[in-house]
Amino acid sequence: MSSTALVTVATVTAPDQAGRARPSFLAGPYQPARIRELFDELASTYNCAAWLSGGLLGWWRRQLAAALPHPAQGPAVVVDLMAGGANLWPALRRRFGPELRVAAVDFSGAMLVRAARHAGGPALTLHRADALATPLPTACATAVTCAFGLKTLPVAAYPALLTEAARLLRPGGELALTELVLPADGWQRSFLLRYLAVILPLLGRLWPAAAAHIALLRYARSGPNLPALTAALQTAGFERVRQRRLWPGCAVLVSARKKPESARKADYPAL
Repeated sequence: MSSTALVTVATVTAPDQAGRARPSFLAGPYQPARIRELFDELASTYNCAAWLSGGLLGWWRRQLAAALPHPAQGPAVVVDLMAGGANLWPALRRRFGPELRVAAVDFSGAMLVRAARHAGGPALTLHRADALATPLPTACATAVTCAFGLKTLPVAAYPALLTEAARLLRPGGELALTELVLPADGWQRSFLLRYLAVILPLLGRLWPAAAAHIALLRYARSGPNLPALTAALQTAGFERVRQRRLWPGCAVLVSARKKPESARKADYPAL
């Protein structure tokens, strides 16, 4: 990381190093060490993802940011889970302005080094931690986001992720998630499957360093389980659950509000 970067990096003890057993569902292709190694490898060529999507990833991130309401009081405070290279930061900054505070959480050190290139000053802090059990204070955020992270979680992990999101949110705070999803049928599904079948092997031959993107997109083929996600949101204490397909139909935006409390706290912890 450059010594001139104006970004605070907070390295914390990973939950598996703190004596807590990993949930049994985080195994096989979803084993944290395997996912972390994949994203460490992806970090140096992550801009390739924007090229593969034809610029749609940036547009979808802007749609996510636009779906978040401005807080009724005070500045926006966002916790971005599975933040990767903090690619959501520019869209959030445009949405909420210079008073915005963002805590970007990811367990890949290489991705956080990439995230540190966003010279956001004290407005952007980076936290090396597990998104299912962060070290951040309870009720510290007006919004929690997760852009394209669900693909690397099994359905059984949805409750843990959403319980953590609910813990981080203040009453009435908003959660927004977006993820790739293939259309169920029709010409769009056929076109996308054919595109992936052609472009991924070609990418591996032309740019061997970017071959890890092939593995990442394999996680995206099944897409999020939206009924299971909705059920987990409701169980975690969210209401006003909304789903919207993002043009051209191969991404979904899911948002929900944490239920307000009858008596709101006057003060909340700072990030």
